[in-house]
Amino acid sequence: MRLGSNMSRIRRTTQDLHEEAKKHIAAARAFHTVLIAQSQKHLHVLAGFTRHIDVLREERRHAREKLASVQACCQELASLRRLRQPWRDTYEDLRRSLSRARALLQRILNRSRKRTGA
Repeated sequence: MRLGSNMSRIRRTTQDLHEEAKKHIAAARAFHTVLIAQSQKHLHVLAGFTRHIDVLREERRHAREKLASVQACCQELASLRRLRQPWRDTYEDLRRSLSRARALLQRILNRSRKRTGA
């Protein structure tokens, strides 16, 4: 709840801002690690397409084989779709953590400049 007077606002110390920034940086590192793992899953699923797409491209393959390959690709595509939302969510978490860390670090630098007159 925000009151009208400046007396109600609690000014955080520079140390508090540093600590909060560290938390956001640690969170960003964790989200980055998760994105790498999720991207590896994406690559694994995409690699599964290769064999099936090669079958589709070969002229000498029978229609039954091509149909089986298309069906397999559709299953791989469904796997890829399931991976999409967790990746987006983690990306948004990473973006948010980095934005907050940037804002806090900018506040710290602005305070420092005001104190030194730079």
